[in-house]
Amino acid sequence: MLKRVLRSALRVNFRHAATDAVIVVFSFYFSLYLRASGTASFTEFLKSITTLIPLYLAIRLMTFVSVGIYDIIWRYVSFRDASKLVRGVFLSTAFIVSTTYFFDVGLPRSIFFIDAIVSILLLIGVRSLRRYLYERSQTRHQNMDEARRVLIYGAGYNGRILASRLQSDPTSGYEVIGFIDDDPGKISRKIGGYPVRGNLQDLEEVVSTYKVQEVIVAITSAPNALLRSIYQKTGRFNIRPRLITSFMGGGNSRATGELYRNIELSDLLSREPKSLNLDLTRALVKGKRILITGAGGSIGSELARQVHNFSPAQLVILDHSEFNLYQIDNELRNTQSQTQSVVPVLADIKDRSQLKEAVFTYRPEIVFHAAAYKHVHLVEANPFAAILNNIEGTKNLVDLCLEVDVKHFVQISTDKAVNPVGVMGATKRVCELIVTDAGLRSARHYCSVRFGNVLGSSGSLIPLLQKQIQDGEPITITHKDMTRYFMLIPEAVSLVLTAASFTENGDIAILKMGEPIKIVEIAKSLIALMGKNEDDVSIVYTGLRPGEKMFEELCLTGKERETTHPNIMILGGGDASCWLGSETIARSVDSILNGAKFHKKAAIQELMHLLQLDRNNEAEAHTITNDSAARLVQVDS
Repeated sequence: MLKRVLRSALRVNFRHAATDAVIVVFSFYFSLYLRASGTASFTEFLKSITTLIPLYLAIRLMTFVSVGIYDIIWRYVSFRDASKLVRGVFLSTAFIVSTTYFFDVGLPRSIFFIDAIVSILLLIGVRSLRRYLYERSQTRHQNMDEARRVLIYGAGYNGRILASRLQSDPTSGYEVIGFIDDDPGKISRKIGGYPVRGNLQDLEEVVSTYKVQEVIVAITSAPNALLRSIYQKTGRFNIRPRLITSFMGGGNSRATGELYRNIELSDLLSREPKSLNLDLTRALVKGKRILITGAGGSIGSELARQVHNFSPAQLVILDHSEFNLYQIDNELRNTQSQTQSVVPVLADIKDRSQLKEAVFTYRPEIVFHAAAYKHVHLVEANPFAAILNNIEGTKNLVDLCLEVDVKHFVQISTDKAVNPVGVMGATKRVCELIVTDAGLRSARHYCSVRFGNVLGSSGSLIPLLQKQIQDGEPITITHKDMTRYFMLIPEAVSLVLTAASFTENGDIAILKMGEPIKIVEIAKSLIALMGKNEDDVSIVYTGLRPGEKMFEELCLTGKERETTHPNIMILGGGDASCWLGSETIARSVDSILNGAKFHKKAAIQELMHLLQLDRNNEAEAHTITNDSAARLVQVDS
């Protein structure tokens, strides 16, 4: 404490201290005038004050030094600094008043309280004046003819701070013309000297009227629907709105020193993050032997990253792509973690002998199965390869895990497994049945986690649309009304790990994906994000391809129950597997695989039959699309 006070004393700006000394002396005499002018005792009180001034001034200034008032730079004074001044005045006043109970100073105590109030007003006033003059001088140095006119969306704390920073910084090149805010109580008022010119509905009119050139959204964790709406409204004026960074107090941003950043597609499509119980995931993973298949893929690699952070005893990453496996292995080895070893395994899950060697060698306690063929049009064109990879690969892995007594098995599934209309969704639904059946038979935590599309996955829709826009080509979309669910890969994987920590034997966990989004709206957002105009990029509707659905579904039976996590539902025991029975599933799977190995259409027929049994209603069952079936018949013949 003493060292800190001494350091503060050595840093005292003596011009500031001299100014404060003048204020303290003036305030003391002025307080006497307010309290006793016109009274018979005024002259006696004046003599007493004159005698006390040296001691009084010393006590005031020493207290100011001790509370750090002279650490404040006047031209940047803030409300927090003002509160420090108030504390310094009241502490010194309290000390002075307390001494009057032991020594007769010849003054009424009320003078000291009046003086405290006057001192606070004058001390804060002179510092506020210094800040005002500084900011005015800085503003004068800006060339307002060249400054860009900026509108700030959000007149809350971050908006006020941002406006102040932009206006006081001569290098910012901005002229703040006001706020937009959706709080009716703020509209037509002034905040920090800047008018609130309207709400979201008024945005276009304000931009047009005041010739706005920049719009910055100053709302932390702004809802994606709001950001999309702002983007659409400002896009008509060729304005790309920006978003405050976490530097300003939160939000989705990388650690930079910038006040704001460009809005990204993930901002427009992601949802408000929900809190996750990391303790459950940590308890599940820490100190365990973990195997991740498909570890080089989009989901598998993110699983590997997040699992790696929870310090498993051993992390076995398995993939059939040498390059993808090399990338994630190299990344994990360059990351600091308490994980004792990362083991890359180059293997194909269709090759049972390869897979057996890996499983029996490393004997994992938890398996995350993310290996699968997922691209709908490729799977439709190569149905037998998809059946063997997805269904046989899952069967091989599940059987081997049962043999080595793996306690937890989590399969990554897809919304396309619900009422599938294509080979990809059909194979993934059969994988769900295999895993659920294994969990129910073995009384172990074998489950599937089902979710929709993720942003940024390899070969997904978004990179394709971006390339078409960049190359100046028409955007190809199958149908103007087609919708899809979207989620960020890190959020999806975090929810997978959370769901895995509380699922029971044979469960299917379903991740809530928010509201489905029209593909055409995503395309329009990308056009704006890439600095293009909708008039410059044409959209061509090509029609549904084989195996595609107009909209995706996440729920199969309506029997899904809510859980303690707002974004996770559970279909207990996989539901349909409870009545299909192990023998039915095993017989059908063997028949499907035997036919697929020889490219026989019987494999497709058996696949459709199993799905019809799964729905328990052959009359209403959605089968594989006619085009797919017809093509498979031709292949067989």
